[in-house]
Amino acid sequence: MGNVGATELIIIVLLILVFFGSKKIPELAQGLGKGIREFRKATKEIQEEADAEPVAEIRGPKEQMTNCIYCNSRVAVGARFCPSCGKSLEPPRCPKCGKMNPLGSKFCVECGEKLT
Repeated sequence: MGNVGATELIIIVLLILVFFGSKKIPELAQGLGKGIREFRKATKEIQEEADAEPVAEIRGPKEQMTNCIYCNSRVAVGARFCPSCGKSLEPPRCPKCGKMNPLGSKFCVECGEKLT
């Protein structure tokens, strides 16, 4: 299943001719072409609108951006999670002593407990 050979295509074309007739097929093809053109036009307009919006309005000024320590992608200052890798950008808290540890730490700097 998956590959359509020449005989299958001929059978499909013959069935279409039988069901729709030779006069109706050009009208169907024309309608299909118009539909595809409208779809492409709509997607092009949406893309142009998205490109016209300044990035600064969406993300804020460059001064308010930083890099993720895990994947090095650009992240807004104050974001809780990286949009690229999904990791938490908040400093981890030790489950044993409750001390806040630097980002990227695997063990607590106070008691040495493994951070989750």
